[in-house]
Amino acid sequence: MSISRSSRLVLLIAVFALVAAACGSSDEATGYTGPTAADGVDPIKVCLVTDLAGVDDRSFNASAWQGVQDAMDAGFASEDSFFLESADASDWQPNIDQMIEQDCEQIVTVGFALGEVTAINAQAEPGITWTMIDNVLTDADFAPLRLANVRELVYQTDEAAFAAGYLAAGVSQTGVLCTYGGGNFPTVSIFMDGFTRGAAHYNDVKGTDVSVLGWDSEAGDGVFTGSFTDMDLARSTAESLFQENCDVIIPVGGAINLPAGDAITDLGLDAALVGVDADAFDAMPSQYQPLWLTTVEKAIAPFVTLAVADQVGGTWNPGSFVGNLANDGVGLSEYHDWDDRVSDELRDEVEQLLADIKDGTINAAFTPVGY
Repeated sequence: MSISRSSRLVLLIAVFALVAAACGSSDEATGYTGPTAADGVDPIKVCLVTDLAGVDDRSFNASAWQGVQDAMDAGFASEDSFFLESADASDWQPNIDQMIEQDCEQIVTVGFALGEVTAINAQAEPGITWTMIDNVLTDADFAPLRLANVRELVYQTDEAAFAAGYLAAGVSQTGVLCTYGGGNFPTVSIFMDGFTRGAAHYNDVKGTDVSVLGWDSEAGDGVFTGSFTDMDLARSTAESLFQENCDVIIPVGGAINLPAGDAITDLGLDAALVGVDADAFDAMPSQYQPLWLTTVEKAIAPFVTLAVADQVGGTWNPGSFVGNLANDGVGLSEYHDWDDRVSDELRDEVEQLLADIKDGTINAAFTPVGY
């Protein structure tokens, strides 16, 4: 199952049908397909604050802003909607202050690290609608906070990552896979854990001994650079893993996957990358296109657009909004340049695995998300 190939806007279309005055439209430039607000429906001002990787991270910040832009194109978000980038954690509150001062009606905060500042401001500003991406707000006892003006978009990415790990194990020539992340946050480790468990499932099915370097599911820990912006450190981390014979790698943390691609090219390795969040074949620079085996995708942009459309249409509701295989909130991208290196047998097995996870036939102790 691929978000790119399947109906990833099924939820959008269903909810947009409830928006009183909507009409059909398509925008090939942005990839948005769905209804647009008709005349007489007032768009809202939507403002987005990024985490430290910035809006051009070619990952979840970029996807979130794309969702706002799609809402603008559809007539749900006003043309004066904007984003502010955060170079440091100290920027989050000033950025939000500026958005409040400029009468933003929905504020989108991107990333696990913004959970506390989102909770504080959402409680202080109950008249503003908030969309929190990749995090469920919690109180001091780590129980769900459940604020009436906050929707939390979270993703069961380990479902799709499980299939990616199975795929990678089937493609690998060395029998060694690897991973590293920017930091041991739940939204990072969930990819690494699902990928590792998927490779282990391949071993169970095939009687093989494919190993995964960089993550220990039992310990809940692995290899982390400690930064989402230090490309030199990401390069050295990737090289150390390649030295241990890894030939399929899934780096998790925005553009810190690109140094792994540079290492593959510079060292002349026959190795592949697995992307995260948005289809890396299209999201990342074109020189890396031959390296992407697949991407574990999250439908961030459509779900952000949906949050805006819901508010405009009067159908908005708070709480955790979980994207999974069942609602096309996660999936695998196409195999692109690696398509001819995936056997028909393996391709069918991956598709069946995704279907089995979707219908509950396989439950691989996936990490709970939402509440």
